[in-house]
Amino acid sequence: MATNIDVKESIYDEKSDFNIKKFKIGSVRIDRPIKTIDAKVVKKDDIERIIKNFSTPIFEYSKVVNLKAINNILRETNDIKIKKFFGFKTWMVKYPYIFTHTFTFNPYVEFENVDDISGYFYYYYDFSDPILLIPNIKIERYDIVTKKKIPIISIDDYIKFVNDVYHLLDYKNKKPIFVPVSLRFGINDIKKLAKYYIKNDFLCVWFDFEGSAITKPKISRIRAFVREYERIERLDNLVIYSTNIKREIISNLKSEKTPASDVLISLTGSNLVGVNREPPRPIGITLSNEERKELRKHKARVFDPSTYYYTKVAKYNSHAYDLLMRQSYNILFNSQLLDTEFKIQTEHLLETGELEEYITKKQMIKEYKRGELGKVLFHKKVKKITEWF
Repeated sequence: MATNIDVKESIYDEKSDFNIKKFKIGSVRIDRPIKTIDAKVVKKDDIERIIKNFSTPIFEYSKVVNLKAINNILRETNDIKIKKFFGFKTWMVKYPYIFTHTFTFNPYVEFENVDDISGYFYYYYDFSDPILLIPNIKIERYDIVTKKKIPIISIDDYIKFVNDVYHLLDYKNKKPIFVPVSLRFGINDIKKLAKYYIKNDFLCVWFDFEGSAITKPKISRIRAFVREYERIERLDNLVIYSTNIKREIISNLKSEKTPASDVLISLTGSNLVGVNREPPRPIGITLSNEERKELRKHKARVFDPSTYYYTKVAKYNSHAYDLLMRQSYNILFNSQLLDTEFKIQTEHLLETGELEEYITKKQMIKEYKRGELGKVLFHKKVKKITEWF
């Protein structure tokens, strides 16, 4: 079955985990890290305005799925409502369209086995094309009463779920299957997951950031996972999809500029870069009209590739300002800027053989915590030990 991707060529940056993998998914050719388009918010008119700027347009519909939603879709008979659940719009049919779903419950607590919700996965298979991403499961939840984290699923049940769904989706399958990695697991469980995936020849993986930013602990966990593949010389076959990434590392309404998080994901080894997701707003907090207005202005920031900051849109002319204040266009415009930056990163690596000088000159990389990210994302080149005579 076509559960893995045939990687034709791999090119690596020696000092970071940035890499260029050349492969096909369906009829789509990939030859560098690319940014997907958020199908949840984008409008047809805005796509027609800017789609030509995407060399490889792929739509992604990210969704957090609770138990009630699963039960509802299993009972639903209305085709329009089913399509709405999966975010599918007729005009998107000519583009690659994939899902990244995150469950908020443990299926083995609510159901006897995965077969009890197989109908959901049949929809999942048919709507998602040309690849399939097995849903991630939140491993814990925050209890607002006790103010404690409550476990949802163990690493062993998580592995069982991935294995069960993998074999369910692989029946007469022609699409590559990506297995999930929850970055909320501790580093030992991350390594255990990697070893299981390697043993079962799972070479397509997706990291779910669940609304978190690129941070030192996240980079370490991803690196620990990837090193397991490198250790047994399977790195060339590994294809990584990362998504649900917080747009900014720190988000401050009063700041003119805020440090970008999403643009850094390519430097952790991702070949496909998914959509942004912000952490959920605390329950019970309501905003005034003025606060909502200011939040809207803040959310409409624009990525600046020359500095790696997100900046307020006030510097743009009035026509562009009105467009960028519209959520659909703003998200699409930023996605295009990020995709172009990934192209520039790729070209720089191919031309110079390294990325450290290009990235570490960015104002944000130099300023944020006194250059901490540059030190974490780039390693010192290891010199080979030679014999002494």
